[in-house]
Amino acid sequence: MTDARDRPDGADQLLPLDVVSVGDRSIVPDLHRPVAAVVRDGGVERWLTWPSAPLPEGAVDEAEAWPTDDGVWVVYRSDGIDDVTRTAVHLDPDRVGAAVDLGDRRVVAADPGGLWLADPRDASAWMATIDGDEDGDDTDDVEDLDPVDPSDLPWAEADPFWPDPADWTEPDDDDEDDEDPDGLDEGRAPEDDMHDTHDTDDPGDTGSTVMTAYQWSIGFSDDPEADDPRSAPPADPGPPSPTPPTDLVRITPDGTRTTIRVDHLVEDVTIEGDRMTLRFHRTGPDRLPDAYGSWDVVYRPREVVVDVSGGLPETIATDAFDSVPVEEPVEYDADAADDERERASEELEARRGPFVGRLDLDGVAGSRWNRRELDVAARERATAELVDEFTHLADPLVGWSRGVDGPRRFRSDYRDVDVEVEGEWPATEVVVSFEHSAVPFLRLRRRYRVFDDTGRPVDHGYVTVYLEEDVATRHIRPRSAAVDGVLDI
Repeated sequence: MTDARDRPDGADQLLPLDVVSVGDRSIVPDLHRPVAAVVRDGGVERWLTWPSAPLPEGAVDEAEAWPTDDGVWVVYRSDGIDDVTRTAVHLDPDRVGAAVDLGDRRVVAADPGGLWLADPRDASAWMATIDGDEDGDDTDDVEDLDPVDPSDLPWAEADPFWPDPADWTEPDDDDEDDEDPDGLDEGRAPEDDMHDTHDTDDPGDTGSTVMTAYQWSIGFSDDPEADDPRSAPPADPGPPSPTPPTDLVRITPDGTRTTIRVDHLVEDVTIEGDRMTLRFHRTGPDRLPDAYGSWDVVYRPREVVVDVSGGLPETIATDAFDSVPVEEPVEYDADAADDERERASEELEARRGPFVGRLDLDGVAGSRWNRRELDVAARERATAELVDEFTHLADPLVGWSRGVDGPRRFRSDYRDVDVEVEGEWPATEVVVSFEHSAVPFLRLRRRYRVFDDTGRPVDHGYVTVYLEEDVATRHIRPRSAAVDGVLDI
């Protein structure tokens, strides 16, 4: 989570997360900070702030708005490699209500009665398994492979790290393939793109597979007479596992929690009058063989209606009710999904647009998060962990080449790597600079915040993977932005 106080024009303005209408008033919470404007007739009626509300232990990656007829829940989410944690604050036009820790619970619905939480897992955790694959993971067990020491291996042949300057012509910025595809400019922080993904072919693929010392690869035959794997019969999927009893939790706007024990996994809930409709999964999804020797994953959700005229029950046994299947398409329609996302994005921007750059936060007390206390040892530990991610970038790799017996030592695409720590907590940055084989005759440099402005450590999972993607796919600033031979990316 960033503080976002340094605007290009120097103004401290609210950046809308969303706009939620309640009667003739609108609630406009900020994307990053604990402040919302309550707007009526074009003017700010009051400010709502919650600087001491709980936040996840790690830096917040995303804030979400869950609107209801009488207000909005602002949910803060921190994404770690292994888990996701959330907290939430309820706002109505007159006050700040509950500010609660949600732990790893997944938000599935919001209504005037409260915020509904379910099991953090989805139904895929109980997917039908393939023979010999008890956990649904069809990779082989590699724990018994012996680690390889690269220093004991011969070097693989390699081209020069950079081309001969006499034979190389500096490309124009317009000629760089896929360079700056999202319109990066001087005002956009590199951290904004750390979690982008790029579906591209490896531009350096020469028939070799390069791994770390603890990875391995599978080779495929070049024999044209070999059987087409697509024509082989698919593995026989077993039946999906039943989903276990899970807790459905409602948190009211004043913070009261009600827990309902349901006999199967719930993924959605709605209440209309005296009727509660639960969408649930009796089992995980099926795997149905397809025409290519693989399988389709097919979910089979069901719905059941429960009478809640006497209040919310303590338990619900869906198996005791007449439930109905919810029809879902067998095949995923990527185009339809993209269209739906685009429509949702356009609708959000239409709501936010009238308030962007209009709501000045100067003088609004409580519009900054209280800083988390973090001891020196914890600060040093978080910084050292991020530094360690980059210190071995230039180390040689272990790989296999087609037609060559045994592994070889491959040169890294990085060289002359320098890692430094700059700034005082919480503005501590790890600065990594290096030369890369894909960007001749320039030194590249990137900065990473170790903590957000509240003092919480930022989870930089797979940070070197994202760095390599950005460089290899030219998802970086143009060469013309380099200063004294150094390009900040």
